[in-house]
Amino acid sequence: MSLNHTAVVTLLATMLCFGCADAGHPAPSADPKPGSSVPDTPQAELPPAPAHGWQHLPAGRIVQVLEAPATSQLDAAGQSLFVRYTTHNVFGDLALASGLVLLPATPVEPAGQWPLVVYGHMTTGAADACAPTRGVPESSELRRMQQGDTLATALLNLGMVVARPDYEGLGEAGPHPYLRGDSLARAMRDMASAVADRWPEVGDYWVAAGHSEGGVAALNSGNRMHPPAQGLELIGVVAITPVTQLEVLLTAAGDLPVAAPGVDVAVALAALALKGVAITDPAFEALLLEDGGLSEEAVALWPDIERLCLEDLSHEDSWGGLSPEAVKGPRGDEATAELIRAWQEDDVRLLPMRRNLPIRIDAGLFDAVALMPLTDALVKDYQDRGYDVTYARWPADHSPTADMAAPAIATWIMEQFAQ
Repeated sequence: MSLNHTAVVTLLATMLCFGCADAGHPAPSADPKPGSSVPDTPQAELPPAPAHGWQHLPAGRIVQVLEAPATSQLDAAGQSLFVRYTTHNVFGDLALASGLVLLPATPVEPAGQWPLVVYGHMTTGAADACAPTRGVPESSELRRMQQGDTLATALLNLGMVVARPDYEGLGEAGPHPYLRGDSLARAMRDMASAVADRWPEVGDYWVAAGHSEGGVAALNSGNRMHPPAQGLELIGVVAITPVTQLEVLLTAAGDLPVAAPGVDVAVALAALALKGVAITDPAFEALLLEDGGLSEEAVALWPDIERLCLEDLSHEDSWGGLSPEAVKGPRGDEATAELIRAWQEDDVRLLPMRRNLPIRIDAGLFDAVALMPLTDALVKDYQDRGYDVTYARWPADHSPTADMAAPAIATWIMEQFAQ
């Protein structure tokens, strides 16, 4: 589905008004400052990862189990546990990842049959402090870190185990390949394998669910070209406000020359996306940082991506102080074209999903990030290819959609396990 560009710009400008309240920032200056004075996003202190003993394990094995930090505790859980597990990073090397495992207080199924849901969180950033398990009460990112709590509580109350990966490079060594489908799918799949291996109470089936970036993770988990989780069968996928056709949003935002509330978050997300592609493409990174792809102001702010989370990146003294045009250097159009190409190749619209896999997609009518027409197009593409898609739309913006949809999603997931 191709949308008229003028209509998209008009829609984006209108919907950014809804996004202003969610962003919560004053209007940034149109004359950005070099560098950034925003302090590092705070994070919880956790014991260091084991130095030895895991390097010869296969991917999908628990290495460490600790009590979860306070902001990751849920009243509905019998136990809230911080875990480290083995996975492969985007370069193919064995690595550690972290996450949260929530065990139900009152199991409904007998041991050996507990349902498992792996839930991917919405975008929080790319710095270690942005891992949801590293949240602290004073973290500016805490709202997004805890956005999945409502659904997790509903699932726990139904007797399900809920596992919540931090994603590759968040909280543990290495970079976070933001919005890269293969990396997100591995995070989900290897955590499912690790939980099932560590807790024999878990049954043979799992559901992948997620919100925003986590919706992309969940959909990529259904890619039939990816190997399955070890000893588990994927029986459903839930994607809440999954982002698709990001090139449309980028192109539309590029027509807005002045930084403004709402646009600040979009610019910060664009910075994360640029970093996500540059991680595995040295030539693209060189174009951005050395050859004029980014402006001098943007190059000065590049280190912020590894020390600030999304809310702080959106600050007027970081990436949020740049207009879309101010991000671009002399070769900015070339860099933009390369980013668009990478996005289009990795778009969830193109995924070859597993046949007969039930898919549920939930969208927000007032979503300023995953625009409704683009989600409609995604659903139509899937349905036209014969995929089994349940589609629900809610009168909410990007973040609140997850809470509003939670009861219906929990019921749908339980139905998949009951079949």
